[in-house]
Amino acid sequence: MKFDRFLAAAASAPPAVVLQVSYACGLGIIRDLAPHGVPVLGLDSNPRAVGLSSRLAGAAICPDPRADEEAFLVFLEDLGRRLPQRAALFPSHDEFIWPLSRHAERLEPWFIVPFSRWPVMERLYDKRAQLEAAWRAGVDTPRTVFVDGPDDVARAVSEVPFPAIVKPVESLAFKDRFRRHVLDVATARDLETLYPQVNDCGTLIVQERVPGSDDELYTLGSYLDVQSRPLAVFTGHKIRQHPAGAGSCRLGVSRWVPELADAGLALLTELGFHGVSQVEFKRDPRDGRYRLMEVNARHWMWHSLAARCGVNLSLAAYRDVIGRPFTAPRQADGLKWIVATKDVPLSLLEIARRRQTLAGFARSLRGVRIDGVLSLRDPLPGVRWAGRVARLSLRGVNATRFEW
Repeated sequence: MKFDRFLAAAASAPPAVVLQVSYACGLGIIRDLAPHGVPVLGLDSNPRAVGLSSRLAGAAICPDPRADEEAFLVFLEDLGRRLPQRAALFPSHDEFIWPLSRHAERLEPWFIVPFSRWPVMERLYDKRAQLEAAWRAGVDTPRTVFVDGPDDVARAVSEVPFPAIVKPVESLAFKDRFRRHVLDVATARDLETLYPQVNDCGTLIVQERVPGSDDELYTLGSYLDVQSRPLAVFTGHKIRQHPAGAGSCRLGVSRWVPELADAGLALLTELGFHGVSQVEFKRDPRDGRYRLMEVNARHWMWHSLAARCGVNLSLAAYRDVIGRPFTAPRQADGLKWIVATKDVPLSLLEIARRRQTLAGFARSLRGVRIDGVLSLRDPLPGVRWAGRVARLSLRGVNATRFEW
């Protein structure tokens, strides 16, 4: 029934299709668009994805593009033939955006693809090309060595200060194996010990770990049109994340940082990028400069804070590609985003371990205006997610190991 209602609504306004709605990122895109009269369909390969229960969107199960990319594309073609008009595609995760970008021309009879085609996206898929573009644009980065073989390990030991991190140029297989985007190496010996375990992951990046805690992480979120002109720009500050050091946001705040916006937009312009993206930086306490961490060529988990602050990136992209572009206003500062089902139990655990204080935790919640999952206007996804967390807790799952 939800799918039929979506098809009926899609006859009167260009629809949007959100791909992977298992958590806050995809759910946030639905909630960004639907209140503005956009008919939205949520797709996921997991029938238990909480976004499929959103009252604001239709729902359907699709093939997993990592398991069978061709089946995924054929599914979209079949879906497209059923749509009364072309739909804008909004992938929320890398495993969806890469095949959509590669096969955009194949899908264009039925879909609007509001982001760069593969020649540009390939330079973002390849983190080496990301860094080389940053250097051309004059954007600060951590000290870096690319590792293709044992000789490069020796060079990394001599050129990169420790502690350091190791991450892949191409991340999906690495993430599937280690369940993390990066691995820590505290000493040169640790790097030499780790290398035989990761030398089949292609080119690796060894970077210095920029000092400072997780609350030195900042984000530029933006939508750039097909000519790389910024139509919506947001900057925010990550307050807490999990796991520490290389995790996803638990609590973030809107904070306009002009030099951050300038650096991120310079990089995206150098790349010729089109679409919604996140450029993450870490402020180096040694000199106050913002050093590039990574570029995500899509929405990121706490993007819905931007919309709450007046910079609706999803709507900017949608309106641009249907021929009704607008420039978003300057953001409201000081508003906070949280995933309470994640931040509260982890914070209580940290308080018990004396890693933060109860008073400091209470102060940090001032200004919270949006939860990434819980919503009174769209309650069922949050209810389902809270129930899932509660069941895991009753089974004794350690919160510090839970894959949020």
